[in-house]
Amino acid sequence: MRIGFYRGCCFQGLDFVLLDVIKRVFSVFGVELPEVRKTICCGGNVIDEESRFLSTIINARNIAAAEKENLDLLISCNTCFMVINRAKKLLDNNDETKEKVNKILKEENLLYKGERKIWHLLPFIVEKIGFEKLSKKTKVKLPYRFAPYYGCHLKYPEKIVKDGSIERIIELCGGTQIHYQEEDTCCGYHSIYTDKATSLKKIKRIVDSIKEAEAEFIVTPCPLCFKGFDMLQKEAKVKTAIPVLFLPELIALSLGFSHKDSGITYHKIPVKL
Repeated sequence: MRIGFYRGCCFQGLDFVLLDVIKRVFSVFGVELPEVRKTICCGGNVIDEESRFLSTIINARNIAAAEKENLDLLISCNTCFMVINRAKKLLDNNDETKEKVNKILKEENLLYKGERKIWHLLPFIVEKIGFEKLSKKTKVKLPYRFAPYYGCHLKYPEKIVKDGSIERIIELCGGTQIHYQEEDTCCGYHSIYTDKATSLKKIKRIVDSIKEAEAEFIVTPCPLCFKGFDMLQKEAKVKTAIPVLFLPELIALSLGFSHKDSGITYHKIPVKL
C-alpha cells in the first residue's frame, strides 16, 4: 500500500522524530509513505479568517500536488486535516470556485481534480490497516490506564472518526481506557502564541480531569495536541505531570520497538514503562 504523506508544519526541528515513528509503524504493515513534493503550510485558520478563497487555493494546491503523483493524501495534524478537507469539500461542490482555482494552479502545471481521497491518520489506521492486523502484530502488552484525547479539530465541526477508535487501539495494546470529564475540551494549542495564559489554563483543566480519573498516560493522534501536553504541563503548574503518547508511539511500543525507535526518549515529560 502506498499513500502520500503531508508533512505540513508539524514535523519540523525535533518533531521529525514523530514522523520517523509514523513511517516505522506503517512499514510493519506494508504501508509506504512517500512525502508529497511541493506541498506547503495549510495556513491553519489564520489565512482562512482573512480570505476563504486564498485558503482554498493554497490547499487545492496541496491536494493537486498529491493528485499529480497519483496518490491519496495522508494527514496527521488535526488542524491540517480540517482545513484541507474543508477546501476539498468546497471545491467538490462548487464548480465556479474550482474553475477559478484551477486557472491559478495552471501556472504551476497543477490541476485539482478531486479524484483522490484525503485521510487523517486515525481513520486510516482503523479502516486500511485494521484492528485485526494490529492485534496480530502486537508483541508487547502495555497494562496501563490510558486517557484517550482525540482533539477538537478531529471531532468538530464534523466528526470524521468513530467514537471508540482510540479506545479500541488501547485495548489491543493491552491497556485500559479511562474516560474523564474534560475529554472534549480543546487543548488550546493554537492560542499559545496569542494568549498563552488561556492555553495553560486549558492544559491544566484537562490534565487535572485526567488525574482525577486516575489515568497514567494521555494518548492522542494529533501532533499539536501531543506537543501541548508534553511541553506545557510544567508551565501550567500541574502538580504531578502525566506523560503523553502520540498514538503511533503507543502502537510502536506494542509492536516491540525500543524506547528510542518508538520516540519516547525525546519527550519532555519522561515516559516510564
